[in-house]
Amino acid sequence: MVDPTIHNTTTYLEEIAKGNGQTEFEILILKGLELIHVGKGILRCKLLVTDHVVGEDGSWNAGVITAVMDSIGASAVYSSGGGLHISVDLNSSFYSTAKIHETVEIEARVNGSNGGLKSAVIEIRRETSGEIIATGRLWMAPLSVKAIQNVSTLSKL
Repeated sequence: MVDPTIHNTTTYLEEIAKGNGQTEFEILILKGLELIHVGKGILRCKLLVTDHVVGEDGSWNAGVITAVMDSIGASAVYSSGGGLHISVDLNSSFYSTAKIHETVEIEARVNGSNGGLKSAVIEIRRETSGEIIATGRLWMAPLSVKAIQNVSTLSKL
Protein backbone atom coordinates (compact mmCIF):
# COMPACT_ATOMS: atom_id res chain seq x y z
CA MET A 1 0.00 0.00 0.00
CA VAL A 2 1.31 3.44 -0.95
CA ASP A 3 1.82 5.94 1.88
CA PRO A 4 -0.70 8.79 1.33
CA THR A 5 1.87 11.52 2.05
CA ILE A 6 4.25 10.09 -0.55
CA HIS A 7 1.38 9.77 -3.05
CA ASN A 8 0.25 13.37 -2.37
CA THR A 9 3.81 14.67 -2.70
CA THR A 10 4.30 12.84 -5.98
CA THR A 11 0.96 14.06 -7.38
CA TYR A 12 1.65 17.65 -6.32
CA LEU A 13 5.09 17.73 -7.97
CA GLU A 14 3.89 15.97 -11.12
CA GLU A 15 1.15 18.58 -11.55
CA ILE A 16 3.67 21.42 -11.17
CA ALA A 17 5.94 19.75 -13.73
CA LYS A 18 3.01 19.78 -16.17
CA GLY A 19 2.40 23.49 -15.53
CA ASN A 20 -0.60 23.01 -13.23
CA GLY A 21 0.77 24.38 -9.95
CA GLN A 22 -0.96 26.44 -7.29
CA THR A 23 0.91 29.62 -8.20
CA GLU A 24 2.53 31.01 -11.31
CA PHE A 25 5.82 31.31 -9.43
CA GLU A 26 6.11 27.61 -8.59
CA ILE A 27 5.17 26.75 -12.18
CA LEU A 28 7.87 29.14 -13.42
CA ILE A 29 10.65 27.68 -11.26
CA LEU A 30 9.66 23.98 -11.39
CA LYS A 31 8.05 23.44 -14.79
CA GLY A 32 9.53 20.38 -16.45
CA LEU A 33 10.62 18.81 -13.15
CA GLU A 34 11.37 15.11 -13.55
CA LEU A 35 10.89 12.97 -10.45
CA ILE A 36 13.44 10.22 -9.92
CA HIS A 37 12.43 9.04 -6.44
CA VAL A 38 9.94 10.12 -3.78
CA GLY A 39 10.19 8.29 -0.48
CA LYS A 40 9.49 8.98 3.15
CA GLY A 41 11.58 12.07 3.88
CA ILE A 42 13.61 11.95 0.68
CA LEU A 43 13.14 13.35 -2.79
CA ARG A 44 15.35 13.12 -5.89
CA CYS A 45 14.60 14.87 -9.16
CA LYS A 46 16.04 16.52 -12.26
CA LEU A 47 15.30 19.98 -13.53
CA LEU A 48 16.13 21.68 -16.81
CA VAL A 49 17.23 25.30 -16.39
CA THR A 50 15.00 27.28 -18.75
CA ASP A 51 15.32 30.75 -20.21
CA HIS A 52 12.67 31.99 -17.72
CA VAL A 53 14.95 31.55 -14.69
CA VAL A 54 18.31 32.87 -15.88
CA GLY A 55 19.93 36.27 -15.72
CA GLU A 56 21.32 38.31 -18.60
CA ASP A 57 24.51 36.24 -18.56
CA GLY A 58 22.55 32.99 -19.08
CA SER A 59 23.27 31.71 -15.57
CA TRP A 60 20.60 30.27 -13.27
CA ASN A 61 19.44 33.07 -10.95
CA ALA A 62 20.54 32.59 -7.30
CA GLY A 63 17.15 33.67 -5.99
CA VAL A 64 15.45 31.06 -8.14
CA ILE A 65 17.92 28.41 -6.95
CA THR A 66 17.01 29.29 -3.36
CA ALA A 67 13.28 29.13 -4.13
CA VAL A 68 13.76 25.71 -5.75
CA MET A 69 15.61 24.50 -2.64
CA ASP A 70 12.75 25.74 -0.45
CA SER A 71 10.08 24.05 -2.58
CA ILE A 72 11.86 20.72 -2.97
CA GLY A 73 12.94 20.72 0.70
CA ALA A 74 9.37 21.43 1.79
CA SER A 75 8.13 18.57 -0.37
CA ALA A 76 10.62 16.20 1.28
CA VAL A 77 9.47 17.37 4.72
CA TYR A 78 5.83 16.84 3.76
CA SER A 79 6.62 13.34 2.47
CA SER A 80 8.04 12.45 5.89
CA GLY A 81 4.59 12.83 7.48
CA GLY A 82 3.23 15.13 10.14
CA GLY A 83 1.19 17.40 7.86
CA LEU A 84 2.00 20.75 6.35
CA HIS A 85 4.99 22.75 7.54
CA ILE A 86 6.17 26.28 6.88
CA SER A 87 9.75 27.42 6.35
CA VAL A 88 11.27 29.26 9.30
CA ASP A 89 14.93 29.22 8.26
CA LEU A 90 16.77 28.51 5.02
CA ASN A 91 20.53 28.84 4.64
CA SER A 92 21.95 28.59 1.14
CA SER A 93 25.52 28.15 -0.07
CA PHE A 94 26.48 28.60 -3.71
CA TYR A 95 29.55 26.99 -5.23
CA SER A 96 28.83 27.26 -8.95
CA THR A 97 25.90 27.93 -11.23
CA ALA A 98 24.10 26.26 -14.08
CA LYS A 99 23.59 27.71 -17.52
CA ILE A 100 20.48 27.86 -19.64
CA HIS A 101 19.40 24.44 -21.01
CA GLU A 102 21.56 22.59 -18.48
CA THR A 103 20.00 19.81 -16.40
CA VAL A 104 20.60 19.69 -12.66
CA GLU A 105 19.93 16.96 -10.12
CA ILE A 106 18.27 17.92 -6.85
CA GLU A 107 18.14 15.82 -3.69
CA ALA A 108 16.36 16.81 -0.50
CA ARG A 109 16.53 14.67 2.60
CA VAL A 110 14.91 15.15 6.01
CA ASN A 111 17.77 14.74 8.43
CA GLY A 112 16.35 15.59 11.84
CA SER A 113 13.66 17.01 14.03
CA ASN A 114 13.47 18.98 17.25
CA GLY A 115 10.04 19.02 18.79
CA GLY A 116 7.70 19.92 15.94
CA LEU A 117 10.50 21.41 13.83
CA LYS A 118 11.93 19.36 10.97
CA SER A 119 15.23 19.87 9.18
CA ALA A 120 16.12 19.04 5.58
CA VAL A 121 19.33 19.22 3.58
CA ILE A 122 19.13 20.04 -0.11
CA GLU A 123 21.87 19.52 -2.71
CA ILE A 124 21.83 20.67 -6.30
CA ARG A 125 24.40 19.10 -8.62
CA ARG A 126 25.30 19.41 -12.26
CA GLU A 127 23.93 16.30 -14.01
CA THR A 128 26.88 15.87 -16.35
CA SER A 129 29.71 15.96 -13.79
CA GLY A 130 28.07 15.70 -10.36
CA GLU A 131 29.69 19.00 -9.36
CA ILE A 132 27.84 20.68 -6.48
CA ILE A 133 26.12 23.90 -7.54
CA ALA A 134 24.40 24.78 -4.26
CA THR A 135 23.41 23.36 -0.90
CA GLY A 136 20.75 24.39 1.54
CA ARG A 137 19.69 23.69 5.12
CA LEU A 138 16.00 24.15 5.78
CA TRP A 139 14.09 24.24 9.07
CA MET A 140 10.32 23.99 8.98
CA ALA A 141 7.64 24.33 11.67
CA PRO A 142 4.21 22.69 11.66
CA LEU A 143 1.59 24.87 10.01
CA SER A 144 -1.39 25.35 12.25
CA VAL A 145 -4.35 27.43 11.21
CA LYS A 146 -6.97 28.31 13.79
CA ALA A 147 -10.46 29.31 12.66
CA ILE A 148 -12.35 31.97 14.56
CA GLN A 149 -15.66 30.51 15.65
CA ASN A 150 -17.66 33.62 16.52
CA VAL A 151 -16.76 36.56 14.31
CA SER A 152 -19.39 38.88 15.88
CA THR A 153 -17.32 39.19 19.09
CA LEU A 154 -14.43 40.86 17.27
CA SER A 155 -13.92 44.57 17.71
CA LYS A 156 -14.51 46.76 14.66
CA LEU A 157 -11.63 49.04 15.61
